[in-house]
Amino acid sequence: MLGLCLLLLLGLGLALDPRATATALVGACVLFYVLIAGMRIVIMVAGQSYRSPRRVTVRAQDPSLPDYAVLLPVHKEANMLRHLVTRISRLEYPRERLHVLLLIEQDDEETLAAARSIGLLFDTDAAYDATVSGRVARVGHPLDHVTVVVIPPGGPKTKPNAMNVAMRRVIEAGCEVLTIFDAEDRPDPDQLLKAIGTFRLAPPEVACLQAELAFWNDDTNWVTALYWIAYKIHFLRFLPGLARLRLPIPLGGTSNHFKVSALRDVALPDGSVWDAHNLTEDADLGARLISAGYRIELLNSITLEEAPVTSRVVDKQQRRWKGGYLQTGLVHTRHPREAIRRMGLLRWLCFNLLMFGTPLSFMINPLFYALTVVYFGTRAHVIAELFPTAIYYPALGLLVVGNFFLVFELIHTCLEEANSTRGRYSLLWYMLLAPLMWLWMSRSTYIAVWELATGKRGWHKTPHGHTLDEGELDAGLFAQPALVADQELV
Repeated sequence: MLGLCLLLLLGLGLALDPRATATALVGACVLFYVLIAGMRIVIMVAGQSYRSPRRVTVRAQDPSLPDYAVLLPVHKEANMLRHLVTRISRLEYPRERLHVLLLIEQDDEETLAAARSIGLLFDTDAAYDATVSGRVARVGHPLDHVTVVVIPPGGPKTKPNAMNVAMRRVIEAGCEVLTIFDAEDRPDPDQLLKAIGTFRLAPPEVACLQAELAFWNDDTNWVTALYWIAYKIHFLRFLPGLARLRLPIPLGGTSNHFKVSALRDVALPDGSVWDAHNLTEDADLGARLISAGYRIELLNSITLEEAPVTSRVVDKQQRRWKGGYLQTGLVHTRHPREAIRRMGLLRWLCFNLLMFGTPLSFMINPLFYALTVVYFGTRAHVIAELFPTAIYYPALGLLVVGNFFLVFELIHTCLEEANSTRGRYSLLWYMLLAPLMWLWMSRSTYIAVWELATGKRGWHKTPHGHTLDEGELDAGLFAQPALVADQELV
């Protein structure tokens, strides 16, 4: 409703006095940039003083370890299944307390066949015993802790919908902690133990721990290099600042470790934990946790992922992210008084500046770039009139100094990483191509807005498996025969 009123007001202003309205609009955009830049500076500075929560050392032999659920939502990932199972099987946690649920849509026949071929137990099998939540004691079988949960048709074919279906299994099993990994993830083997050790020393209001996400294929091309360094800035500087200031953290969608009790506490009215229709269900869940008085901290552990290797994959991912941010912002502004009461005015403002500001900045950037090029190419008087002195100098400073420091931030972070890892110096040159990436993301953002406005939004899946390492597979995991539907319990 507010957006419609603003559009009507803008249209009326352009009809009555187009020059003054256009100038006011440019001034509003410049003010918006100042707010975004100021918020980012404050957050990044705060991130320098952030310290990861202390933790106790926990061993896999600890008899007091809680039941841990690991959700693996996959779709059209038959080529990734053996790699994923290999990586998850390396997690250091007692098998009798580890509940790995592989979530596959009922009509994803190729992935289901791949799961069957490697000997995984299905929750639809005769051998599946719900009383023990599918963890059948197949003596000697290395995959006895993994269960395939077949997602029935009817709901949206999205990652959050699949996880909502799996939550029933998690609750049946009595799991106290839950985490999520994507098909291409390579988590640190001790990540679960680190999470438990951190939760044990953390205050009770800490409900979620977000591990760092990084990439293993950062040196493939300029696209992966820019994604790699953007993630470094996001997870090592930006998120620590948000955590330090106790602001809502947009969760990464993977490698976040939750207390199951907190998830049930912030469930939606229909009882589901994740919004099945939200493209960034992780950001929405993070906001609900903060609104309920919980805290989100960062976990000192790394999960490696596969960076997008082509501009087409980047486009799909950015459309999902930017559209999801807008969607999440709209959800949490439907009842502003209630949201402010629960979240606090400052947190609510910062959260919405992040949710709306991120895609909005990508929409405005190319327009200002175009105005700059056209003005210096034609010296058009009509453009000069849009930038009176009070607007011109802040706009010029943001354009020149702001973009310079954004590129400098990329180069500086890349150099720091190169020095610490004794390599990757060759990736420095790719940082100069960042403006091209930003323009491409702007295009994706415009498409995302159009999809959101027309109701044509969908889950733009990111394909995986461009840089697989067949040498990482553990042949011993798949040496056992596949479980057939009528196999008896042992």
